[in-house]
Amino acid sequence: MLRLSFLYKRRLIMKLSAEVFDLKDLATPAFSFAGITGGSVGVVLGMIYGDDTINVMAALLLFSIVGLDWAGAIAAAIKDGTYSSEYGKVGIIRTVVILVLPVIGRLMDLVIGTPNVAFLFITGGLIYHNFMSMTANFARAGFEKWIPNKMLQAVASEIEAKITRSEGRREAISPNQVESPSLTPATPVAPVDTPENPLINSDSHQDTQKAE
Repeated sequence: MLRLSFLYKRRLIMKLSAEVFDLKDLATPAFSFAGITGGSVGVVLGMIYGDDTINVMAALLLFSIVGLDWAGAIAAAIKDGTYSSEYGKVGIIRTVVILVLPVIGRLMDLVIGTPNVAFLFITGGLIYHNFMSMTANFARAGFEKWIPNKMLQAVASEIEAKITRSEGRREAISPNQVESPSLTPATPVAPVDTPENPLINSDSHQDTQKAE
């Protein structure tokens, strides 16, 4: 009896192990694509921003904050009705510049021979700037109740600047139409008395006498 129980438990463990370590579900095109994409992105990030752990972590942090900044900006633009294709194009150009600047910092470190000084200086400044922009965008999008008051006070000037730019975009998208002046009735003009011509009056008087 004990032997049968032991054999049953052994078979159950082997069955569970086979199910756990079954790799058939992982050998799919989607899994392969995700693995290749993730590995390629990691290699590219390492080549561009450096192989050091701090470089990769700083780059990932910058990517994350820039992505959240995009989400907040789109939500705020949709809320106030100022989102347009031109706004998206400008945002793409701005994002490309932000992501290229750390690369310039790393190249400066390689040329000068400094240990990530320029890279971390530029990346840290961009992270701070985009974090403030992200906070202001989410506040404009209606999430201000989730943001601490001190943080809202810190980004108050950024919020005002974004509101000013938003109003400018709104005017560019739907400019105010100039109202045509209302048609008011013309003021009646009194008839002008024209002087009588004495020659005409005398001729008409003579004709009247002849007729009589």
